[in-house]
Amino acid sequence: MISVEEILERWIPYRLQAIETLQFAWEWIRESEAPCEVVVLVDGKKKLQGNVASIANPMIEIGFIHARALLEFLGLSVQRGHLVQIAKRRAGDVAVEHYSTQARPLSKASPASALAAYPGPREEAEGALVSIFELANKLAAHITDGVCSEQWTDNHLDIACRGIPVLVHNHLYAKLGRTAPVAPRALQHGP
Repeated sequence: MISVEEILERWIPYRLQAIETLQFAWEWIRESEAPCEVVVLVDGKKKLQGNVASIANPMIEIGFIHARALLEFLGLSVQRGHLVQIAKRRAGDVAVEHYSTQARPLSKASPASALAAYPGPREEAEGALVSIFELANKLAAHITDGVCSEQWTDNHLDIACRGIPVLVHNHLYAKLGRTAPVAPRALQHGP
């Protein structure tokens, strides 16, 4: 059984790192309209060769899943294209409410508190977070027709990927009086 401390110190940083990787892969795959070749070397030996999508697509897809999982951990979900607070947890879920200060347990994030963290328009923030749920569900977690409530843009993805770590900090680590651990960088960008 994974302890709440292990989740705090290891698994949440791991998921935050997946969001950083999602951002990297999203930008990488969009660098060129033509499929670029990628060669993966391990200790100087070729282990994999293919196009950018063969490497970037799994990074993007798992990034969406981890981003959605962190939003759900905080207590957020989507109904009919709008951000809502999760009403009931499933058995075995570990969530922000499993953590506490000396005074009281932490509470779920509300849509209002999540959206208030964004300095821009509320609708833009809500759209960004809704996009994570819809893209994770429609493109990665289920086989669907891919139709979402809106046409999500690169801007929505960027806002969500920058905002989720802020929400995790604000609703978990800061409330516990702790500094969010920094996950080791798994990717080195560029030359």
